[in-house]
Amino acid sequence: MGKTKKVEVENSEKEFTWKLIMAALVAGLGSSFMYGYNLSVVNAPASYIRQFYNESWSTRYNYIISSNTISIMWSVTVSIFAIGGLIGALIVTPMVNKLGRKKTLLINNVFFTLVATILMSTAHIAGVPEMLIIGRFIMGVDGGIALSTLPMYLNEISPKRIRGSLGQITSILICVGVFIGQVLGLPEIFGTESLWPCAFGFILIPAVIQVAILPFFPESPRYLLVEKQDTKKAEKDLWKFLFARSAGLDCNESYT
Repeated sequence: MGKTKKVEVENSEKEFTWKLIMAALVAGLGSSFMYGYNLSVVNAPASYIRQFYNESWSTRYNYIISSNTISIMWSVTVSIFAIGGLIGALIVTPMVNKLGRKKTLLINNVFFTLVATILMSTAHIAGVPEMLIIGRFIMGVDGGIALSTLPMYLNEISPKRIRGSLGQITSILICVGVFIGQVLGLPEIFGTESLWPCAFGFILIPAVIQVAILPFFPESPRYLLVEKQDTKKAEKDLWKFLFARSAGLDCNESYT
């Protein structure tokens, strides 16, 4: 009896299951990673974007734009990302309550990320600076939704004893995204006059990875239980994240 009890205790401590970790990483890759990436991706090609604004303005209005106007346009391009983030944070509550945490992350990438990426990566070819600015705004909305939904999802799929540790994935992937954005902006990669739009097109890669993989992972058990009143589905998805089912752990003990 003592030996059996010891095995149960050891099993109950193994709460970092591969499914839990993979769900957190995939969700974070298409959310907090992209937020960090979009914070830094505009820094390296700044001179080329300013030049693009000048050339497109000259072509459209037949006179050279002033340096002050270019600075204003550039400031709007950078700062409008934060304004979009505010909008995203304000609209996320009805989305997560209606669609759920996982579906909100997926729809966010399918719609907002796709539209924003197309606008930003093709603005130079089209010769329309407004496309880049609008794309940055939409990407900000995407970031606001993602950064509000991801911690909620991670908090609700992780047992209480590892909730803090798993929650660090959000901040870690933001830092990784900032780093990758700086690296890809180097002149040896996308930081050139002809390739800088590719740095914005790169955003599609983590978005596609999340959209392709995250549907195979369960929804938040808390959402299914509280919002949908689906006890059986909530319990089923809960145990998919838990390694310790064989240990006889109580659902409420682990997740409250």
